[in-house]
This record gives sequence, structure tokens and C-alpha cells, in this order.
Amino acid sequence: MKVRSNDYLPIFRGQQKLSMREKSQFVKSVSYIYKIRLISSFLILFLVTNVFSTDKKVITAQLVENGFENIRIKIENARILIAYENRVYRFEVEALNEVIKIVVPLIDDREELILIPLNRKIPIIKFLSSIENCKAFLGNKINAQQFIEDSDIKLDVDREYNFLLDESEFNSSNLRFDLVIKPTMSFEFGPYSDPILAQINLTPDIRTGFWKGMRLSYETIFPLWNELGSRGDSIRTGMVTINQTFRLPKAFFISTAAGIFSGNRYGFDFEAKKYFGDGNFSLGANFGVTSYIDFSGMTRILYSNQFLFTGSFSTEFRVEKYDLTLGASIGRYLQKDNSIRFDINREFSEIEIGFFAIRSFEGVTNGGFTLTIPLFPSKYWNPSLLRLKVAENYSWSYVVKSNTNDLIGQRYNTGSRINTFLEKLNPSFVKNTFRKIN
Repeated sequence: MKVRSNDYLPIFRGQQKLSMREKSQFVKSVSYIYKIRLISSFLILFLVTNVFSTDKKVITAQLVENGFENIRIKIENARILIAYENRVYRFEVEALNEVIKIVVPLIDDREELILIPLNRKIPIIKFLSSIENCKAFLGNKINAQQFIEDSDIKLDVDREYNFLLDESEFNSSNLRFDLVIKPTMSFEFGPYSDPILAQINLTPDIRTGFWKGMRLSYETIFPLWNELGSRGDSIRTGMVTINQTFRLPKAFFISTAAGIFSGNRYGFDFEAKKYFGDGNFSLGANFGVTSYIDFSGMTRILYSNQFLFTGSFSTEFRVEKYDLTLGASIGRYLQKDNSIRFDINREFSEIEIGFFAIRSFEGVTNGGFTLTIPLFPSKYWNPSLLRLKVAENYSWSYVVKSNTNDLIGQRYNTGSRINTFLEKLNPSFVKNTFRKIN
């Protein structure tokens, strides 16, 4: 029997039609699978993103609840970066410890924590530690000394802080006012019948800031006890200043101030300081153009338009082990003297004791000491539109020779010196102090 090729044609055609249907069904199946996978991918991405967002919200909410401001948080694959500003705790090391206690229990799947304390929205240092190390410290598995030895604290914070600039800022400190109550005291040696003369004042200080690095301050002096002349008997204006501080790359700080300074001076002041070796060595310069001003009550002002140019160059070296700072400066000071000044300061946690010696090119010598102590309480109310608080510390200075011709090496205070701006956040000081935390 002969079989013609056409006899298979219907069967072949039927198979061809069946194959096309199968192919169509296969394409549809692939399309459905692709859509399911695509939807699943978007769902997973949404859930992961939502988890990250929730972590940020929870951490931010906890920090805000505890009074911290200017918060920025960035969550990356292996680490979490947090910038914060403390105006709740008197001591910055205590604030750093509290932030660790708040955020570490809320972090589960990261390897490294980086904390960046701010002052007026300007980064000061960075604190780096593994999450494992933090949890071991909080769980009392290691002590504070072991914890800080396995952590790192650096003054170079530029790279990490730049990562945070794209993140939203929460609980801004702008346009919040503090009414700061602080005591001021002056003493002089008097006659035999009254060997010590005193002046004690209460000086409320209204402080606020409008933008990054800026501070506006206005003091009013209320006399409580006065034996140093009738001008000190009236309520009068104290220091009135506006300050702008900048941090440039590589730990270089600039501070400019204008207004009424201490020592009955008004005018303009410029200060610059560059830190090396994580803050253990610095070079600085300070220049000012000021004149005399005095207030007699709230309505009468005595002032001069004869301005004096002052300036100095300084260097400081920090002995890390002992929190001891050695300083030297040379320049032209308020008595129009050209003098060399040597300072030595030792920090004992929040207490600071310093001694200074001065010699002018004209052969006059003088010296004295300074004492800074913290004031109660150690924790303040959370910042708000208007807050009442006590000053963080009280500083008192004693000069051996008080005659006018002997007052060489004297400087006015702007209330915003760079050393003060760093708020006891020198890396070596933080390490030494943190080791003593119980």
C-alpha cells in the first residue's frame, strides 16, 4: 500500500494548531508568573522600606520625647548614623550615654552605630561602636572601660555628617528661647576694717538661635549685694551679643561676635582655631575692635568712640592621660600692653581648675587662677518655645595684682569662645570620663 505524503497533512496541521495553542498558553503562564514575581518584588520592597521607615520614626520619637533636638537619622545596610543636639543634660558625656541607652535597644539588624553630637546644629565629634559592643555594655556584660576601649571617638566628622544632610531634620531648635538664670560675683580686698568687698548679682540671660551656628543673647543684671561703688546698685544691661560660629573642613572653627562684651567693652570680635590630632593640639588667633561702654541704670549709657585694636595668637597642647591642657599666647591686650600669657588647666569631670601667668614686654608680671564648677540641676526641662533653666556652670577668676597698671594680659569675654563651644566634647576627655561611668 502506497502512502501519499498528503495523507499525513491533516494530522500535521492538527498538531501544528495544537502546538500554537500550547505555545499561547505557555506565554500566558509565563506572563502570569512574571506579574506575580513583579508584584511580590514590589511588595517585599515596600515592606522592607516600611520597616526602615518605622525604625526611623520610633527612634526619632524616643529621642524627641527625651528632649533631644535637630535629629537626623540615616539607616544603611550595615550601620545607622544619628545626629542629635543635647540641651537637656548639663554634661555632654551623660547625654551621650543616655542616647546610647535610648537607641541601641531599638536596633536589631545593624552592625555599627555612629552618633554625632551637635552644638547649634554644628557637628562636634563622631562616636563609633558596634551594636554588639553597645548591647554588651547595656547588658552589664562588659564595664564602661571595656566598652570605650572597643569604641572610637574622632573629631573628624565631615564625611559622616555629609551623609546625613539629605535626611529630614526633626525637632528643630530654631526660634526657641531659654531664660538662663546665672549668678555673678566680684570680690576685692578692702581696708583693714572691711578686708573683703563683694558684689553679688543675679543675671538672667535670654538666648535663642535663628539658624545654624547663630546665637543671640541679652543679659540684664539685678544687684543683690554691692560694696563696689554706687553704679552697681541699679538694674542694668549686661552682655548683649550676636554670634555666628562656623565649622570648616578638617576641624577648623571660626567664631564672629558683635555687641556688648564683658569688661565694659563693645565692638566686634573674630576668632579662628584649627585642631590637630583629634583635638589634642590647636593653633588659634583672635582679633577684636572694641571701645568702652557702661550702663547707669536702664536708660543712661556712657560710651566712647575711641576704638582699641587687640589681638593674639595662641597654641594649646592637651596631655590626654590627665585631661591637662597647656596653653601659651602672645598679643596686644586691653591695657594696650604687649604680653605673653601661659595657662595650665586641669579638668576633673565637670570641674575645671586653671592657673595663669602673664609677663608684658615692659617687664610687668601678674598671675592668678580660675575655677569652674557645675551648677544644680544636672538635667533640665525639655526645650520648648520658652524655657526657664539655670546656667550650666559658674566660673570665677582671681588676679593677684588688681592695680590698673598691673592688669596686663586682660581679655574680654564674648560668651561664645570656641573652647566653650566644643562643650567638653574633646575626644580624649570623653574617653577618660566615660571610663568612670558606673
